Amino acid sequence: MKKLMYVLLIVVMVIGLAGCAKATPAPTKAPAPTKAPAAPKTETVEITAWTVGPDDPSYYRAKNLELAVDRVNKKLAAEGSKYRISVKASFDTTTWGDYKKRVLLAFEGGKAPDIVLSGHEDIAPWAAAGYILPLDDYISKYPDTYNDFFAPLWNAVSYKGKKWGIPQDAEARPMYYRIDLLKKLGWSDGEIKAFPDKVKKGEFTLEDMLKTAKEAQDKGIVKPGFGFWHRPKKGGDFYEIYYDFGGTLQDPKSGKLVLDKKALLGMYKFLYDATHTYKVTKADLLGTEWKIIHDNVAHGKVLFYFGGTWNRAEWTQKYLSDVSDPDKYLWQNMGFALIPAAKKGGKPVTLSHPLVYMITKASKHPDLAFRLLTEASAPDLNAKHAVTSGHLAIRKAELSDPTYAKDRFAKEVAYMLDYTTFLPNNPNFGPMDEIIYGGISAVETGQWTPEDAVKNVASDVQTELGDKVIVK
Repeated sequence: MKKLMYVLLIVVMVIGLAGCAKATPAPTKAPAPTKAPAAPKTETVEITAWTVGPDDPSYYRAKNLELAVDRVNKKLAAEGSKYRISVKASFDTTTWGDYKKRVLLAFEGGKAPDIVLSGHEDIAPWAAAGYILPLDDYISKYPDTYNDFFAPLWNAVSYKGKKWGIPQDAEARPMYYRIDLLKKLGWSDGEIKAFPDKVKKGEFTLEDMLKTAKEAQDKGIVKPGFGFWHRPKKGGDFYEIYYDFGGTLQDPKSGKLVLDKKALLGMYKFLYDATHTYKVTKADLLGTEWKIIHDNVAHGKVLFYFGGTWNRAEWTQKYLSDVSDPDKYLWQNMGFALIPAAKKGGKPVTLSHPLVYMITKASKHPDLAFRLLTEASAPDLNAKHAVTSGHLAIRKAELSDPTYAKDRFAKEVAYMLDYTTFLPNNPNFGPMDEIIYGGISAVETGQWTPEDAVKNVASDVQTELGDKVIVK
């Protein structure tokens, strides 16, 4: 009995001690490492773009699209978009004719790029044909960018109440003159310095220019036929003379083309006088290679030349390799002014031919193509193009960009935009332009008198276009 009681006591004590002991926790597994969330899959879209000079210094028309890619992709990433972009941009330096033929073949063959760059006058025919897209809805999404553009440029890209392009650059077409040759004529430094302002006030006319050019020829300062030159091929430059004589090319109400016979006669008579009366322009100038034109003008063989602001960049970079400091050489020897007025006291003119980016109907990602254009239109990028190629600013903010602000030529030529004119946005302008240029060629070669040219051209335009043109 005592033995049984002792055993029970031992059992109770063991159980009590066991109850008082702290329980040892069971070993636990280490938590599995947390996996970082998988990065969203992205899709890279290649945007194709065709651009054109054809002048070599305008290569930023393509390069700026390439420089804008990273800016677009950073914003797409910040927005959580699955898209990224790359760009394949070409830059054509052949001729306008070859380039536009290539573009039209691509449109018709269904192989157009996402973006195409061309002159603003192509908007009307390409929009009418359904080749390009209206951009108003896209433009409205980026007011900070597009409200900063100079307002007149939107007129150049508008057709039937919609905007079909983004201005890529602006320019003016001045009358260049040789300072060194005017000095040989006896002009003082003061007279030469005041010359652009004299032109601006209408005190120096187109006829005054021809007379001055003839004087230079008569004195042996320039060779016969080298007193005044213009472009050697069809192009918009000739219409600044037509505008100078009070002409219009488009009716603001109906949108129809206008052929003003009085202004046309003024243009033809001026060109006839230059080649046959004063003989300061070579009668076979049309058809001359551009290289010959620029080489002679840049090296001071021609007294007066109607060209473009971009020509100065061409001369500096391409045609004056034999000069130690081309920029200094041009400032010393080449001046620029507006195209002189047709009559004393009249208003001088210039002409702008904005090149514009357009998005084609063939683009599968027009929204991404437009974003690329928006970033490529940044003030710092466009300032590089303007200064490098001799063009003018398209945005107000561009004027204060350090690259643009320190460029003397860009600043001094900017006033010309107050005197500028544009070609019409009308799908029928191309055929009329061909006929008018045919008249220019016939007048300069002596086949037609100015009066015959007006009569024949007006008749041909009326036959070709019918009621699509107003002949007055």
